[in-house]
Amino acid sequence: ELFSRLSVPRVDVGQQGTPGGMCKGIDTSLSCDVVGKPSVAPQPHELKTCLAAMMWAVGPKQLVKRSKSLSGVELVEAAARALLCTISRKQDAGQHNTMFDSVSVPAIPLSNYLRRLHRDFRCSDSAFVCALVILDRILKTRPDDARDQVQLTAWNVHRLALCCVMFAAKFNEDRTWCNRQYARIGGIDLLELNKYERILFRFLGFRLSVDPEEYQLYLRHLQAIADVSITVPEDPSVQALAEKSAGERRHDVHRSSGAK
Repeated sequence: ELFSRLSVPRVDVGQQGTPGGMCKGIDTSLSCDVVGKPSVAPQPHELKTCLAAMMWAVGPKQLVKRSKSLSGVELVEAAARALLCTISRKQDAGQHNTMFDSVSVPAIPLSNYLRRLHRDFRCSDSAFVCALVILDRILKTRPDDARDQVQLTAWNVHRLALCCVMFAAKFNEDRTWCNRQYARIGGIDLLELNKYERILFRFLGFRLSVDPEEYQLYLRHLQAIADVSITVPEDPSVQALAEKSAGERRHDVHRSSGAK
């Protein structure tokens, strides 16, 4: 069953501070020269990365006013909101055929899925900030074949989030799982996860380090977008879950009537 749940005791760990041991390089393609003073928010048709989407949703004038310290759960919720702002709405049901896509939109809300990763990975809160930085690098990669360009959609956002949080945890955490456990927690096959890891590592140029300025820039925007007064798009997985539940109810009614 896709995204089946593995029960692992909850361990409250992690801080929001800049993680140690990961300040080994600077992604010069990111606009983070001055922390807290982002460049002008892009137009909607340019929103291809999480950072651009957050900048557009929050607005430069509201960034400082809305920024506040977040708990681990609030930070994960903010990361889910950032991903919802980034998901492309252009792709229809007949186009989800890339290697990272599920057969159908996963019937698990994105916020629930990220909370599950946060709980069962037992990683620090900072891993989710780093995961968004890593994801944006993937989204901005320009492969030789344009058909290999990764675009965040309702069909692949869960799997890409899983891979990026796993990368961040593996690179920065002292204690990590094996890929078999990560696959079980994420609800995908081990062979799939291994394939995604190999491909995405090449996309990233094997670079997972996050500069302190990058980290602080993303963290400030996550703190801002956590404000529930900021409108974010609806989660497509919520509708998928509703449709799945309705289908199961119809099946139960049909089976009950047949038994009589």
